Amino acid sequence: MTQNAEWQTGSEPAEWTWDEPDPGWHAPCRRLEATGLTSPLDRADLAGIGVTGIQFGSWDGRDPGCLNTDVIGLVDGDTRTEPGQVYRVDGCAYFVRLDARDPLPLADGCVDWAYAEHFIEHLTLAEGIGWLREVRRILAVGGWLRLTTPDLHRYVAGYLDDGADGFFARHRRRLMSLGAKPGDLPERKAFMVNQIFQFHGHKWIYDLDELRHALGAAGFDPDAISVRSFGRSALPHLAALDRAVRNDETMYVDVRRTVTADPRDQ
Repeated sequence: MTQNAEWQTGSEPAEWTWDEPDPGWHAPCRRLEATGLTSPLDRADLAGIGVTGIQFGSWDGRDPGCLNTDVIGLVDGDTRTEPGQVYRVDGCAYFVRLDARDPLPLADGCVDWAYAEHFIEHLTLAEGIGWLREVRRILAVGGWLRLTTPDLHRYVAGYLDDGADGFFARHRRRLMSLGAKPGDLPERKAFMVNQIFQFHGHKWIYDLDELRHALGAAGFDPDAISVRSFGRSALPHLAALDRAVRNDETMYVDVRRTVTADPRDQ
């Protein structure tokens, strides 16, 4: 896994590593400004800073229309983000440090959309379902969740593919273009399958059926789940958050928060 280099801080890019960042690590940014907003947050709080949605696992997010969140904090010189406080980052986006395994410090129905790219696989299945239940709670009725995650089906198909230029060969080239060295990527099929489970801090890998199970267990309507592709979404601005660097291994799903009642809401 590499740190995202799609925005620049003036520091050198991180070296390639299979490891997830240490939760105590703080990512550098140019400027942090405290907004005075602290959790719990409601719709009026978010509207006051022009935010309509939330993005998870995005310490490096610079989308101005959403509240970026991560367990990883940010640092600007001697200033570090404190959990639960909302910061303006680099003059263009908003961030709050939180742990998505905990109840989300946001009011019911306070956002119109949520986005999580390669995030849910960093949670156990039980944690993932609990997080999805919280996402459903904070989404307004009619709101959308876009969820992307490594596709187990694609990896299994790659294992069974005997072609010389199959998925594993192509994905290996993709990883090397991001900084991996040939020694980091043994040409063994079992290694390529195991790394998606064992490295990066991953805890549960999904195919479509497993993702449908988790979403249904969290209270989402199974009929409101739509399979999408890279750069394609019910809401174009959500698809614009997809990163091309991950599109070869990724499953893309849109889910709408319907009016269907969930007994757990009572």
